[in-house]
Amino acid sequence: MLKEAIEKILGLSVPTINVIDGLAYTDRPLTAVVEPALSKVSLLTLTGLVDLVKAGTDNLIADGWLLHVGSHLSVSLVKKQTDKHGRRVVLAAATCEDGQPFGFGKFMDREEFVIGLLSRFVQSPDLQEVVKMASALTASQVVLAEDDGVSQRTTVKQGVTLKENVTVKGRVSLMPYRTFREVGQPASEFVFRLRSRDGSVPECALFEADGGKWKLDAVLTIKAWLEAQNLNIPVIA
Repeated sequence: MLKEAIEKILGLSVPTINVIDGLAYTDRPLTAVVEPALSKVSLLTLTGLVDLVKAGTDNLIADGWLLHVGSHLSVSLVKKQTDKHGRRVVLAAATCEDGQPFGFGKFMDREEFVIGLLSRFVQSPDLQEVVKMASALTASQVVLAEDDGVSQRTTVKQGVTLKENVTVKGRVSLMPYRTFREVGQPASEFVFRLRSRDGSVPECALFEADGGKWKLDAVLTIKAWLEAQNLNIPVIA
């Protein structure tokens, strides 16, 4: 209690400022009192951001603003010049709500894996092939994989009457939903693997294999889409 009282009294006192070698020092932190900044408009789509610009919100003059693509999930409408306090005004920002992401890098059971593929990816030939392979796996099958680092040679035995050899492509090109839906989803390579335990239905997994290049592709795609809207505002990515 005594400590709190002393700190309260010290907090009410006038700060001491000392000048040493031409630099001013104070004995406590100081907070500048500035005019409140313009509150930004929060949006969930690129279309909403484009509509806001076209509506001329706050007497917006195109020459004084730019669109900044901060990442594959965010775009901001910012003023070119900072204010007198060094702050850059952000009039609006669109943020992509990515929802429940696909579980890359982990093995999962067949049903969870297939549902994720069908609900979180753009349709493509490689996707259909992976879905077909995963959907065909059953509890009565024994899977033995020979992995050469490029593909998996898989022997599938069904009962005692059928034996089928299937080659699982080591790398597949897929397009998960990972950025704003108005633009094309970036394609990237994934390593597809199967893993069997104790003769049960094999688990499936996708591992990202493009070193994150898809994020750059998404940013450039967003930039191109915004430029095509003819807003007469520079787009920086």
